[in-house]
Amino acid sequence: MAGLLGMMNVLARFGGEGIGRGGPPLWMMPIMAVFGVIFVVLFVLFVFWLVRYFYRTEIVPGKPVPETPLGIAQLRYAAGEISAEEFDNIKQRL
Repeated sequence: MAGLLGMMNVLARFGGEGIGRGGPPLWMMPIMAVFGVIFVVLFVLFVFWLVRYFYRTEIVPGKPVPETPLGIAQLRYAAGEISAEEFDNIKQRL
């Protein structure tokens, strides 16, 4: 019984009995709400980062995506992967 009275005394010192008799003090509720919002925002950002990390592609922003074989050959020629003769040979075949 003494332990219960001592606990009630501690609660009374920190703002009294809160919501539902024995809950947190009323001044602590906005603080808990802010931390709750911060937790939710961090969780959403973490999930967004996970999705981007595991489903990333090799497409670089600003680099055109070749849709035709000729477009692929042009990009390879521009990057120096194939010579002019090889590019002309590919262009004639297509």
